[in-house]
Amino acid sequence: MKQEIKNCQNCKNDFQIDPEDFSFYEKIKVPPPTFCPECRMIRRLMWRNERSLTKRECGLCKNNLISMYSDEVAPVYCTGCWNSGKWDQFKNAKDYDFSLSFFEQLKELFKINPRFYAYKFGNFINSEFVNYAKDNKNCYLAYSVIECEDILYSTSIDK
Repeated sequence: MKQEIKNCQNCKNDFQIDPEDFSFYEKIKVPPPTFCPECRMIRRLMWRNERSLTKRECGLCKNNLISMYSDEVAPVYCTGCWNSGKWDQFKNAKDYDFSLSFFEQLKELFKINPRFYAYKFGNFINSEFVNYAKDNKNCYLAYSVIECEDILYSTSIDK
């Protein structure tokens, strides 16, 4: 195989596929990519939403909260409700149906099962707009911050 230049079907930029890459794709029996490496990375990281926060309501106690989940499809629970015995985690359990696509079944479970509203653990004082955080005081739009005080517009800070 020779090196090949392809056009990304998403961003329309050109990207290069090396001969070693083609060998790998053949080995794992998948077609060559149609998205450039950057667009593929963006798609892989879509599961980790840490910087988009939205106002939501707890699905159980109805208190207002700031969540990393913007869609209104699945309910989100605040820390108190999530850790309580007020809800049955097995309520929406389903047997796996081998005649259906795994990902379609997973998508249906994501639509109906509650989610923890944000990754926030410990005590927070005046730090409503943070995510992936623990024990913070006076933090605003800070992500992946642990045991911090007076942090604004930041990411990945520990103590």
